[in-house]
Amino acid sequence: MINNSRVPVSCDCSWSLALTQPIVGQSKVTVETGQQARIPMRFALPAGVRPGEYKLSANAVFSSGEIQQDEFTINVLPRLPLPRVEVKAAIFDPKGQTTELLKGMGIHCDTVDAKADLGPYEVLIVGKAALTVDGPAPDVGRVRDGLKVLVFEQTPDVLEKRFGFRVAEYGLRNVFRRVPDHPALAGLQTEHLRDWRGQASILPPRLTYELNPKFNYSPTVTWCGIPVTRAWRCGCRGNVASVLIEKPTCGDFLPIVDGGFSLQYSPLMEYRQGKGMVLFCQMDVTGRTEADPAAETLTANILEYVSEWKPSPRREALYIGEPAGRAHLEAAGLRLSSYGGGELKADQVLIVGPGSKGLAAHRGAVGTFLKKGGHLLAIGLTQEDADALLAFKVSMNQAEHINAYFGMPGANSPLAGVGPADVHNRDPRTIPLVSGGASTVGDGVLAVASRDNVVFCQLTPWQFEYRNNFGLKRTFRRTSFLVTRLLGNLGVSGETPLLTRLSAPVGGNEPSRWLQGFYLDEPEEWDDPYRFFRW
Repeated sequence: MINNSRVPVSCDCSWSLALTQPIVGQSKVTVETGQQARIPMRFALPAGVRPGEYKLSANAVFSSGEIQQDEFTINVLPRLPLPRVEVKAAIFDPKGQTTELLKGMGIHCDTVDAKADLGPYEVLIVGKAALTVDGPAPDVGRVRDGLKVLVFEQTPDVLEKRFGFRVAEYGLRNVFRRVPDHPALAGLQTEHLRDWRGQASILPPRLTYELNPKFNYSPTVTWCGIPVTRAWRCGCRGNVASVLIEKPTCGDFLPIVDGGFSLQYSPLMEYRQGKGMVLFCQMDVTGRTEADPAAETLTANILEYVSEWKPSPRREALYIGEPAGRAHLEAAGLRLSSYGGGELKADQVLIVGPGSKGLAAHRGAVGTFLKKGGHLLAIGLTQEDADALLAFKVSMNQAEHINAYFGMPGANSPLAGVGPADVHNRDPRTIPLVSGGASTVGDGVLAVASRDNVVFCQLTPWQFEYRNNFGLKRTFRRTSFLVTRLLGNLGVSGETPLLTRLSAPVGGNEPSRWLQGFYLDEPEEWDDPYRFFRW
């Protein structure tokens, strides 16, 4: 409550939690002029209370005669058993906050330093703020051979300057499930991923900025070497994710939850390379000023998931289509072989892009390949292309596509990690949309023929030429992520410099890491930083 009057006021506040036997409380406080006061409400829930939603109502009577009433829903979560981590784990945690968190959950890890040999371990946990831009860290190259790494909250400088990610300091108070049945989200609904108790602590309460006269004295920060404006930040109370990673368009990154503008950021994201994985947890679960049951549940889920994670089959990719498509996919880190006909193996993925010629000559080989369990990703195919190549009938309609709504695909879906924001087209155009012969998603911009192991993606990222129309840049970003995510789900993953950068600090004369590695749309001209605001 805030006092906007010219004199101090007193307030009598009473509240009630709607249980079978309501829990009530009352308190009195004096609020000075221009100040605010918070009245903590503390009550012990009876042992028999079932998990679910309950109404909390409050009634405030001020000495000025004003009466305010309010109510909101609180969520009661079940008390969880201690997480099971039955593998040999090490922790690199100079700050110690994550070690303290794990001890409170009954989990023991061997403490290691940056020079440690991780050979005896299956899991490495990197603690909150454990990494610095120029400091040492353990060698995680063994991820390719099966090591699993769990990285808790890191600072914006580390994520941007050391890893090369693009980040946003939103201070989000709510995020959304992108893979709703992912084991890391067990027992958690979307309403549990918002307004957590207490304050997050990875960022200071106030934004560090300059008032730039070129931007009407708006708060300005430096982002990837470019001055950009930022909204004011006042406090970290209720934050569930303070520093978010923009979803990379290169490599096999699976966003488990997402948030921020256009849902293009993820604070909980899984990266796979070789036989191992790296899980980034930028959710504010560590070092909160008050414990939150949802944060504790999420942490326990993550620990169990990482310890039990097993690699999925990896497949070789072959490409047939226009050269621009091959160049785009190779820039995303994919190693491609060309397909010019002949037998295909069941452990391969055939990528068919637009501009493919002579598809009818491959119809028999592709049909046999699909029957043996092979997988095919069709990008921007026309009706004529589909009729020539596929043994089953697929119908397409030429129609304008702007956007589409669809539900959240599950973890085992070939569309896992994909959302409506990834198919939002900011340059409406007429394209062939799948209308029959496969399970359509939205308006047919995506489709899956499950029986035949074929995924259709009717948006072609390399055909969105943003260099002369920067309004298309976000469409290029999202569709580029869309294609690499679909390939990741099919077992095709590109390599990135993530493992090297996690282990290697930034050198003095090293080029800025955000210029290459994770994104396909880096600006080409960095000599004019204010060009960014004309995009």
